[in-house]
Amino acid sequence: MNKEGLDMKWQFSELQTYKDEPLQFSETVTLDDKLLSQFSDVIKEITPIKVVGFAQADDDDILVHAHVTGELVTPSTRSLQPVTLPIDLDIDEIYIKDKQHEERYSDEQSVILIEDGTINFDEALLEYIVLSVPLQVLTDDEATNDTMPAGKDWSVISEETYENLKQENEQQNTPLAGLADLFKD
Repeated sequence: MNKEGLDMKWQFSELQTYKDEPLQFSETVTLDDKLLSQFSDVIKEITPIKVVGFAQADDDDILVHAHVTGELVTPSTRSLQPVTLPIDLDIDEIYIKDKQHEERYSDEQSVILIEDGTINFDEALLEYIVLSVPLQVLTDDEATNDTMPAGKDWSVISEETYENLKQENEQQNTPLAGLADLFKD
């Protein structure tokens, strides 16, 4: 199966028929419209995403596993320059119709209650891709040179530099710091 656009939705009842053999899928989906409209501050561009996996019924629940690959462009957290990052992640989700089935699974597992009978895997893809973007993203140059942006009368400094400057200022601002100049000779 190969789809363009955002349409990885299945009927819960249809997937219930895949008890012995899983429903295999291999699709290429285009997520840019939805991602760029909702998360334009985090994601500037995204390639079509390859999604390979399966869905299978298990004790009246649906297990979905997918391997997701592609690339996205996000701004550097230091300079806002574009940085291309690979997407290579696994998604494991469990869809249930009966809230009491939550007890079957651990807190670490992603369990989603389905109320309208439709499994919308698009939403899982969007969430996992956005969450895969690291908190700190640097261009190759920024990572190797450790240079910080600066302008007229301002500069960005690292936390380490900030802490060192703070300690120096605290030492200079002690009540006896002014007496140090009297004893230089």
